[in-house]
Amino acid sequence: MESQKLQSLIKNLPHKPGVYKFKNKDSRIIYVGKAKNLAKRVRSYFRKQAGRPKRTEKLIEAISDFEWTVVETELEALFLETNLIKELRPKYNVLMKDDKNYVYIKLTKNEDFPRIKLVRRVSKDGARYFGPKTSAGQVKKTLILLQKLFNYRSCDLGIEWKNTDPASVKITKKNIAYPCLDYHIKRCKGPCIAEITPEEYGKNISQIEAFLEGNTSEIENSIKESMGEAVKNKNFEKAAKLRDRLLSIEEMMRKQIVTAPDQKSMDVISFTLEEGKAYFALFQVRTGKLIGQENFIANAHGYDEGDEQQATDVIESFLKHYYERAQEVPGKVLLPNMGENKEIFESYLTEKRTTKVSILQGRSGRNKELLELATKNALSFQKQHKARWAGFESKTEEGLEELKNVLKLSKIPKRIECYDISHLGGTDTVASMVVFENGKPKKSDYRKFHLKSIAKGEIDDFKSMNEILLRRLRYLKSLDEGLELKKARKKDAQFICEKLGKNPEELDASTFLVLLEKGECKKVFEYKLGQSSKVFLKNSELNQNIEDYLREIFKKTKAQRLYLKTENKEKFLKIGFKEVRVCPQEFSQNNENGVLLALDKNSLTDKSFQSKPDLLVIDGGKGQLNSAKKAMDKLGLKLNMISLAKREEEVFVPGKSLPLLLPKENPGNKILQQARNEAHRFAISFQKKTRKKHLTASALDKIEGVGEKIKMKLLNKYGSLEQIKVASKEELEALIGKKLTEKIRKL
Repeated sequence: MESQKLQSLIKNLPHKPGVYKFKNKDSRIIYVGKAKNLAKRVRSYFRKQAGRPKRTEKLIEAISDFEWTVVETELEALFLETNLIKELRPKYNVLMKDDKNYVYIKLTKNEDFPRIKLVRRVSKDGARYFGPKTSAGQVKKTLILLQKLFNYRSCDLGIEWKNTDPASVKITKKNIAYPCLDYHIKRCKGPCIAEITPEEYGKNISQIEAFLEGNTSEIENSIKESMGEAVKNKNFEKAAKLRDRLLSIEEMMRKQIVTAPDQKSMDVISFTLEEGKAYFALFQVRTGKLIGQENFIANAHGYDEGDEQQATDVIESFLKHYYERAQEVPGKVLLPNMGENKEIFESYLTEKRTTKVSILQGRSGRNKELLELATKNALSFQKQHKARWAGFESKTEEGLEELKNVLKLSKIPKRIECYDISHLGGTDTVASMVVFENGKPKKSDYRKFHLKSIAKGEIDDFKSMNEILLRRLRYLKSLDEGLELKKARKKDAQFICEKLGKNPEELDASTFLVLLEKGECKKVFEYKLGQSSKVFLKNSELNQNIEDYLREIFKKTKAQRLYLKTENKEKFLKIGFKEVRVCPQEFSQNNENGVLLALDKNSLTDKSFQSKPDLLVIDGGKGQLNSAKKAMDKLGLKLNMISLAKREEEVFVPGKSLPLLLPKENPGNKILQQARNEAHRFAISFQKKTRKKHLTASALDKIEGVGEKIKMKLLNKYGSLEQIKVASKEELEALIGKKLTEKIRKL
């Protein structure tokens, strides 16, 4: 049957450019590809071919269905494929690391005294960006060195130059005391106190920009000219400083390898494969010099060592991913192999650069030597990465064993959950939950909370921690002791009839659930089964412990979606139900009164919350620990729980007045500190976003014509007023119209 369906689809494939999506038996998309001719490309998968990679064979075996989208050109198909892979992240596509792992050097352009900083996001704000780069640590070292050499400012002050006599500046955004330490230790020229003009400052910024582009000869010539001028004017102190700067730059560039005698600029890319991962090395060659190297890792499911020549889709995926984010595309890109899509990728890169880009394949001469060097570096990066993780994993195992012994746990704490509270003077109070599994962060299980019981301006970390633990641990709690929810049996028929006033002869016991207390029937829930795991709940006695009952009902009926009608909708909306206008046909004959509501299982049965932690870590001292323990006791749960106080890194255990002091270098202590620090980072990040949203919402409320729907559109898309204002005019007008765009951009 499945084969007939595929054959039918194959016959109807059009001979046009487009994107195809392969699905598995669960209708999950497992691969997205592009094609110049959809019919030819997709049919090639289902023909028998010798020597195909194992990965391709596994993909074909998993295909149960597919669909396609027709576009006008192959280039359009490439852009659509890129967006779909980023959105869907299919199993058999080559997937690069998350964007959050990359950093950029940002050089502001729209200020009298531009700034240079490290950022993780590129915005349309008129600034110039260099990147992406994978090593934030290396970028920071480079910026520190550049600041020593060129004395640029690193603060966020808003500085406007007033060209008056005497010259002065206006500080428009005062967030620190100035002049700061950088000025006093000769790392900044003091634009905040008018010690340097924008023209003089701009010369230094231009030299930094040239340096980041790899054009050091221009800098060296400029410094030599300034030195000659200083000597001519007998300003020997200035000449000595310029000489030292020149020597520093020459020393930096002496480490670079002259690679291209023709002084051309190009990117050289090579990779190695091992155990389903691709390790890339990218050399940035500018004006004949190797000015930088970046390394990347991608998931390449199904590929292994030795498959490099067959893995053309690996290099294609890298090109799409990297150059979508790269702020500079050189005129040449040198690759080990490209396959049949060379021309389309040249068009793709040419469109990015706006001038011609050539893709070269190094088969001889200097290009071959460069590729071999890049391949050696990719292999070296792979070995370093494996060695680093092997060392980390051995320390992690040792640390978890230490925690088990020191805290006297019954088993190794494979799942550790850590909690932290964050607020700003009692406003926008939020909390974070981070999860470490086998000693490593499991970000998919992180959760964040808005506090419900804390009033605005109230500062009560104990109350906050109690609320969060109650909300989280409730998912682990079954019904109260002695209570049990079961499918009704024949012997329960009499109780059901008495409760609902029904005739025993008309009763179908299989459509009822009964709540037993110590074996005796106390409540009854009537339901009706529909299609696609839908259930309509009738005559419900949902008063107290609503969520507990509903979780059990989902389990017992194996429902994925639950419908009910109620005249008290507010109670149900609070726990995740949503109002529904149209009743499913199979339930349309019910005689219930009230508003129709629906609840999806996922809204009530969070996978992370359903996982039982081996250890709960509370950020704070005894007070926070006691508040968290009260929540656990109230729910009748018995879990391992400790708190970690930051000042002395003391570990508090319930029931003990004195803390445990673990040695600083203890691997178990390291895991606790990492979890606590990650919870702190996650909470602060969420708190800042929440505060920005509130401030933005307040600002938008003051604009006439901005209703609740428009406000939510803007908040959901941009998050903060700063991001709204740097968005393009065309983008805003398409979203909210011309008049409102003009009002908002004036804020």
